[in-house]
Amino acid sequence: MTEMLPPQRHTLILERLRRDGQVRVTTLATELAVSEMTVRRDLGILADRGDLAKTHGGATLPGGTTSSEPGFAHNLRVAAEEKEQIAQVAAERVRPGMSIALNAGTTTHTLARRLALIPDLTVITNSPRIAAVFDEGGTGQTVILTGGIRTPSDALVGPFAVQTLRALRVDVCFLGVHGVSPEGGLTTPNLLEAETNRAFIESAASVVVVADHHKWGVTGLCQIAELDAADVFLSDAGLEDAARDRLAESIDSVIRAGDPTDPARTPETPQTTTPNPKENR
Repeated sequence: MTEMLPPQRHTLILERLRRDGQVRVTTLATELAVSEMTVRRDLGILADRGDLAKTHGGATLPGGTTSSEPGFAHNLRVAAEEKEQIAQVAAERVRPGMSIALNAGTTTHTLARRLALIPDLTVITNSPRIAAVFDEGGTGQTVILTGGIRTPSDALVGPFAVQTLRALRVDVCFLGVHGVSPEGGLTTPNLLEAETNRAFIESAASVVVVADHHKWGVTGLCQIAELDAADVFLSDAGLEDAARDRLAESIDSVIRAGDPTDPARTPETPQTTTPNPKENR
C-alpha cells in the first residue's frame, strides 16, 4: 500500500473530525498506516492553520463544545486567507449608496476593511471593531452602532441591540456565524447573540451568510435561524461538493470564493432598500 501524501492525510483527518467531533492519535495512526509521531506532526500543522484544536492524545474541532465562545483575536487568525477570499467576492455585491448591515465577527471584520473603501454607504453593525474600521476609512459612510452587552467575541447584544435593528431596514445583511449544519442551521454559542443575529436577518431585504468551510458541520448551542433564512451562502473553495449540494437544497445561491470551477456568480444585490420579504418568516 502506497503511503498517503501529507495533504491527503490532512484531508482525511479533517473529514474524520467533522464526522465524529474528535479524533485520537492511535486510531488515526492505524487508519493512515503511519506512525503516531507522523500523526502528531500532522495535527500540529492543522492546529497551526486553525483547522483543529489539539488535545491530550488527539484533537477536536476548533470551536470546542457547543457553548464555548473563542475570543476575537483567536478567531481572526483562523482561516485568514479564506476570509480574505470571501470578503473580496462579498465586496463586489456592494455599490455606493447602499445600506448594509454587518454583524460582529472576524469574517465580517475582514469584509469591512474592503467596504471602507466604498463611498456613501450606510452601515449598521453591533461591532465596535467594525465601526472603527469605517471611522478610519474616511470615505463618507454613515455608521450606526447598536448598543448592548459586550460578548467575549466583541459583539454588542441583547435588548438594546435588538431594538435598534428592529427599527431599521437595509438592502443587504452580511452575516457571520459560528457554525453551519443541516441539523442545527445557522448557530452561535451565545443565546443573546442568537437573538441579535435574528434581528439582523429580519432587518434585511437580502441576507448573505459569509462563512469559511471550517464552519460546516459545526453546531453552536443556540440556533440563529434555519439554513433557508439565507439568500446567499458565500464560502471558500475548501467547501466540499457534498456540503455545497446540501446547502443548495435550502439556499438559492451557494458560492465558493476562489474556486475556478464554481458557476458564474449571481446578479448584484439591489442598490436601494426594498420591502423586506423576511418579516413574515
